[in-house]
Amino acid sequence: MLDAELAAFIESPVMQVVGTADAAQRPGIARGVGAWRTGDPDAIDLVLSAWQWPETIANIEANGRIAVTFSRPSDYVTYQIKGTATLRPANAAEIERSAGYTVAIVSALMRNGLLPEIIAPWLTTRDAMVATIRLSSVYVQTPGAQAGTKRASTAP
Repeated sequence: MLDAELAAFIESPVMQVVGTADAAQRPGIARGVGAWRTGDPDAIDLVLSAWQWPETIANIEANGRIAVTFSRPSDYVTYQIKGTATLRPANAAEIERSAGYTVAIVSALMRNGLLPEIIAPWLTTRDAMVATIRLSSVYVQTPGAQAGTKRASTAP
């Protein structure tokens, strides 16, 4: 499901919007601050701030359901993954990797005219957690005729 092309896209400077829901199906939203493939071809790790997004963390802990949209700011090529997640505290290497993502996405967004002070509040690793997401489906969400369709996988 997570072929080399999709993994490279997810690991690039793309906006990362996390969606979850509580037991009453009330939605929760968060922003990821770095994602990458794990050793499992059907899983990714995603860093998010428990301090900034406590409802999202609570939702994942309660039911594990998660959807993450990855969108490239230069052309809005977008994919959404859905699956189940487990949480653990981020280690130092993961926080450092997240910092590299932050530099790259800030640069990408600044090229589109956003000021750093507007972007900064989205990108914190305070109380960083890693959501290991086991993918169940991937959708194309790029605006256009294919939006909402399941993504056909290519060879790894």
